[in-house]
Amino acid sequence: MNKTSRLQQFFTPRLLQALGLLLLLVFAALMSHLPVVTVIDNKILDLQFKLSREYTPQKISIDPIVVGMDEAFLDEIDEPLSLNHLHLANFLKVMNQAGAKVVGMDLSLPEKRFDTLISTRKEAIDFHKALLAGLLENIQSLPVVVAKVWDLKHAHYRDIQVDYAAVLGMQGEQFQAVASAEFCRDSDQRIRRFPGADCQPDRIGRGLATEIAAAAGVRQDWSGLINYRLGTRFTYVPLQDILKLAQQGKTAELQQRFAGKIVLLGATMDATDLVDLPVSLAAWLPANDPNPGVLAHAQLLRSILNQRLLQPASNLSLFALSALFALFWLGRSIRNKLFVFFLATLGLLIASGLAMQYDVWLPPTAVFLTGLLALGSSSSWQAWQHFIDKQRLSKAFSGRVSPAVMQEIVEGRIDQISQSRRLPVCVLFSDIRGFTTLCEHAQASDVVSLLNRYFAPMSKIVHDHGGTIDKFIGDGLMAFFGAPQQLDNPAQNAFNAAREMLSALAILNQELQAEGKQTLQIGVGLHAGDAVIGQVGSAERHEYTAIGDTVNTAARIEGLCKDVGYPIVCSATVHANLAEAGTLIALGDKNLKGRSAIAVYGWQPL
Repeated sequence: MNKTSRLQQFFTPRLLQALGLLLLLVFAALMSHLPVVTVIDNKILDLQFKLSREYTPQKISIDPIVVGMDEAFLDEIDEPLSLNHLHLANFLKVMNQAGAKVVGMDLSLPEKRFDTLISTRKEAIDFHKALLAGLLENIQSLPVVVAKVWDLKHAHYRDIQVDYAAVLGMQGEQFQAVASAEFCRDSDQRIRRFPGADCQPDRIGRGLATEIAAAAGVRQDWSGLINYRLGTRFTYVPLQDILKLAQQGKTAELQQRFAGKIVLLGATMDATDLVDLPVSLAAWLPANDPNPGVLAHAQLLRSILNQRLLQPASNLSLFALSALFALFWLGRSIRNKLFVFFLATLGLLIASGLAMQYDVWLPPTAVFLTGLLALGSSSSWQAWQHFIDKQRLSKAFSGRVSPAVMQEIVEGRIDQISQSRRLPVCVLFSDIRGFTTLCEHAQASDVVSLLNRYFAPMSKIVHDHGGTIDKFIGDGLMAFFGAPQQLDNPAQNAFNAAREMLSALAILNQELQAEGKQTLQIGVGLHAGDAVIGQVGSAERHEYTAIGDTVNTAARIEGLCKDVGYPIVCSATVHANLAEAGTLIALGDKNLKGRSAIAVYGWQPL
């Protein structure tokens, strides 16, 4: 037993199937960690967010109010934005009087005191003391959380002025009054994930939104994805409008709007602190424009306060789904598997959408790609096996049937139960003259060798002209033209083959004469008409053949060759379809054994 045979015995089809399935399961376990899979899943997630906001909007019970510092605010104040101390102090005072629950500020307080700068328009107001007093006065009853910003150049958070930090720190340990405003960004720079410790520069998972929630009495360990399905698009209250209402003494109106609310102050200017989000949250901006960063914090607050952060499906459940899709490696019917795969993919997308309704994110890409790989590799493997089988079949049957019949068998168009058909064909019979006498004085091996030398070129000529060799009958040959390969003019093809057979015989005779051996003479008979083409025999032994009166007549015409003295004799039916009809000699009506006389024509080379 050779090495190849031993390998074939070891790697049985079942073992190969099991190994393929195991490889697919390993691939499924690694798939979700591929960057390209994450990118595709993120695109699908964004699409689900948009569709959900459009068709199944999610109402929420707790919604923060956004107060914006816009261009109109900058136009109304006398100081630069970095010296907005007095306005921040007034804002805190108004929110305290209005009964706000918590105030979060998505902006960093100054790093310096600025106590040497005095306003010339507001009766020598000390900016530093004004803000410090505002903080001291209001944090007693109004929790305040401010943002700290990461200084990328110096690799640390920017420190706010020590007096402000000290006052804010007086609020207790329930929450951290100065918290990170940094977000996690995916490879496309969009903000989707909860900004936990893993994406904070200092690896401390206490961000602005979580500390605002903690100040409101909502504290736990958060994780997951920001739920962009919640709530409607944000509108904001301009900061200058709030300050004007306070100046006008409209405290009741302010209380009606802000009492018991969580308020988030941030920049809403067109070119300041803009971020890319999966959906547009700013009602005042076009749908595809970047959004102010304060809205990302506000949407995260929505997710936290309503306890509806989007939770990714567990790795175990994803692997189980991928393993289920890996089963497309099994089975043999590609058409059925394609249909089932389509339904399974549709079901996967529907399941992902339904899971979203329960605040669960089921990423479908890894599962889908596992199934696609299983289906594709299974199809490729079966195609390879089919190719190998075809090659093995061709090798096993080549030389036993004509190439055209072999092709039909390989393509599955001929089998033992195929129905016969009546087709127009031209039948060719050829026979070696005096071969019986030649065999009487020759060794059997010499006879077989001579026949092989003779049939080799003759078979090739028949096949080259589109003919099908039906059988070899001793020194005779039967072929038909027009099946299974359809021909425009089977009679012309058969006649051309017959003439070329004579030319090939002349060459063979030259070789035999040079060897001192007896030369050969043949006769070829041709007749065209309908014949029954199909498989004759049993399931255990059968052959593709032609039967009928056309076949019998062609055999009888071939028998006339010796009597009329022409190597090629054909019927009037064949003659009528030949381009060279004028080169044939009319031999008149000839009696054929077993049937009435018919007109025949003879041809011989010059």
